[in-house]
Amino acid sequence: MKSTDHKNTNNNVLSRAERKRELLNRLEQQRIDMMVESIRLKRAGAPLDATWQGIVRYKTPLTLLGGVVAWKLLRQPNRLLYVGKRALAGYVALKKIRRLTH
Repeated sequence: MKSTDHKNTNNNVLSRAERKRELLNRLEQQRIDMMVESIRLKRAGAPLDATWQGIVRYKTPLTLLGGVVAWKLLRQPNRLLYVGKRALAGYVALKKIRRLTH
């Protein structure tokens, strides 16, 4: 009987070793999948990153320019209405030109 008990424990140990091997293989496959997806995500986001880096390069001048524009518009509130009307008229004109040319 001791020999059969010993075989049963060997089977349990083998099944444990097989399960462990299977889990390690699954874990390795998940790591590979994650690496592939991270590379794909990096490639997909590269144009956005490049654009963002271009904007960040001019962050300080754009902030200063925005502050100057805001200061000028707050000093003369009617000017904001004037600039808004001009911007809207330019947008509508550009839209009509595009529609006529296409």
